[in-house]
Amino acid sequence: MSTILLTRPIDEAMPTAEKLEAMGHTVIIAPMIRIDPVSFEIPGDDRSLIVTSKNGARHGLANIGNKARPIFAVGEQTAEEVRKLGFSNVVVGPGTAREMIPTLLECGISEKRKYSYLCGTNVSYNISDVLKGEGIDAVNVVTYQARPMRAFSSGVQEAMEEGEIDIALFYSPRTATTFEEAAAEYGRSDWLNRIDAIALSTRVKEQLIGPWRSVRYAIMPTEKALFSMLED
Repeated sequence: MSTILLTRPIDEAMPTAEKLEAMGHTVIIAPMIRIDPVSFEIPGDDRSLIVTSKNGARHGLANIGNKARPIFAVGEQTAEEVRKLGFSNVVVGPGTAREMIPTLLECGISEKRKYSYLCGTNVSYNISDVLKGEGIDAVNVVTYQARPMRAFSSGVQEAMEEGEIDIALFYSPRTATTFEEAAAEYGRSDWLNRIDAIALSTRVKEQLIGPWRSVRYAIMPTEKALFSMLED
């Protein structure tokens, strides 16, 4: 089995590490992003809510009492997080925000819905802008911020120096970019030469421009598809 470097924020990395260890892998956690909640005004009851990540669900839905409120979730993992919070009226879309647009447009036009997109400070694909371009009332509501962490613990540095890491997993474009920036700031981009990088999607893969031993991406943007790459 492999030694895997996990770059997710710590709250997401822990359950992922447990799954990987159950598969027989050794896991080293090196969070590249820290997630902090921010204050925001809860959208009115007349608005359907869009969430595209677990963080959007956790930080955006925690204080909403009406558990029958319509939620549009991108991907099954996000939807699972929404259900854990007690919400029952959940529409599950494909694994990317872009692929969710047809469903949102159809419901927005036919049912005259208003949307609030519960997002972070950095939005790679702005769903609200796309919907507004089609004449639908949609607004962003920032519920958390992601802070880059361009530093490695001594244990992570030692593991990369000794060539102990076989694979690095990347779940977002920002973690990919931050990791490569951190390695460059240490003056050790050469660490990447001995590591295979596996990305959750083509969008994440596009940010991996360093001298990796290899770069691959999952055929679908799901953790199951990502894990299947470890068996190849």
